[in-house]
Amino acid sequence: MEIVYSVVIFTAILMVLALLILFIRSRLVPQGDITINVNSERKLRVPAGGRLLGTLADAGIFVPSACGGGGTCGQCRVKVHEGGGSLLPTESSLITKRDAAAGERLACQVPVDGDLDIQVPEDVFGVKKWQCRVRSNHNVATF
Repeated sequence: MEIVYSVVIFTAILMVLALLILFIRSRLVPQGDITINVNSERKLRVPAGGRLLGTLADAGIFVPSACGGGGTCGQCRVKVHEGGGSLLPTESSLITKRDAAAGERLACQVPVDGDLDIQVPEDVFGVKKWQCRVRSNHNVATF
């Protein structure tokens, strides 16, 4: 009988913890749709969450990013006029204080958790997505 009580108490504790996690998550994680105003011309209505680079790519705006969103190359620069929060430590090595004061951010590091007003370079709108398959590769590193 002690085993049954132990199992019941253990299951009850797990359920309470799971409910607590769900409650906290509902309070901390942004939910719902937000609006991203791109170059004062295009308005995107997107779900909250994720990073700006991926959200723009899902909307067909492909900002270049050699590092794939890791925050190490600095190619995905955009100007954030409103929203986006403060500069992250991963951005501080690639964006100067002057650029940060002007609103420069890395799209791969900007959280999409509220309405944003951004400016991307005009040539980005002409970029198309290519799908391809690598047939072979050749390692040229000497190590």
